[in-house]
Amino acid sequence: MAHSSPFTDTIRARSPESTRLPADDVPDLPGCESFPLSVDEIESYDDRIEYWDGRAGMAWRVREAFSWHEQPGQRLAMLASRMASVRGAPIECFGSTSLARLDAAGRLQQILQADNVVYLRPAEWKMRGRVNVDTGPLPDVVLEVDHTTDARRWKLGKYQQWGFPEIWVLVPSKRSARAPGLAIHVRDAEGYRQAAESAAFVGWTAAEIHRALTEEPLSAAAWRALERVGRVLGERAGTRPEDDPLTRSLQARAEARVRAAAVVAASQARGIDVPADVATDVDLLAGRSIETAMAVAVACSDAADFRRRIRRASP
Repeated sequence: MAHSSPFTDTIRARSPESTRLPADDVPDLPGCESFPLSVDEIESYDDRIEYWDGRAGMAWRVREAFSWHEQPGQRLAMLASRMASVRGAPIECFGSTSLARLDAAGRLQQILQADNVVYLRPAEWKMRGRVNVDTGPLPDVVLEVDHTTDARRWKLGKYQQWGFPEIWVLVPSKRSARAPGLAIHVRDAEGYRQAAESAAFVGWTAAEIHRALTEEPLSAAAWRALERVGRVLGERAGTRPEDDPLTRSLQARAEARVRAAAVVAASQARGIDVPADVATDVDLLAGRSIETAMAVAVACSDAADFRRRIRRASP
């Protein structure tokens, strides 16, 4: 006897045989509801979905959407930005992203919607907004947040079939349908295996990632893990924190403060009052060693003379 479900009943009622999905490809998405959505409609549809299949003209969305469903993805973006500063090279998260497959004619055929995607080499992804699964590049990590859903039931198999290298499935809190935790699924020749630590973010363990995505406030241990992994990624890429523009700027300001303190002390010892705005002017002192700044402080006659001399001085 054939099984009946809201999905199959809807397909039978509205579609001929040619639009039915293969029996082994009917989505099993607990916590979701299906609704008709045609190929023409998907292009202008801007609400979040879990999955869309153009062969059936159907989409699936989470039945109960919560604002805090987005929080772990937002946290991941912040963590990736901080880690990038330590690594010395960009790491970017692009939030909820459509992962699409096209048919032979280049028309949309299927879409999986991820809660967040992470690229360790974001410059390689030229076509932002939608990932073409067949041409890539695929993200290094896909994050799925399971509050009322369960990506393991069917969606994880789809990710495996489409070749995604690493999936994080996060159950964030006690308010979720299952016990809190994070599972890392790393793809190898035989499919996904559940791993204790990330392959993309080398050495970052499942427990550390779960804590970093859910802890309030973020603990010192979580920050140390973030720094550790960032440095490992930098070593592998041949980059350093100094290669990050923001880190470099902050270091320049810290060094300028050290030079400024030395300049003020040397000037005051000679009875010259160097105004604070001169001593802490990052652009004025940028690129000058502390030895150069001190030599100018000793030689100048007043604050205006200090400005003239430091601008002419060699780095």
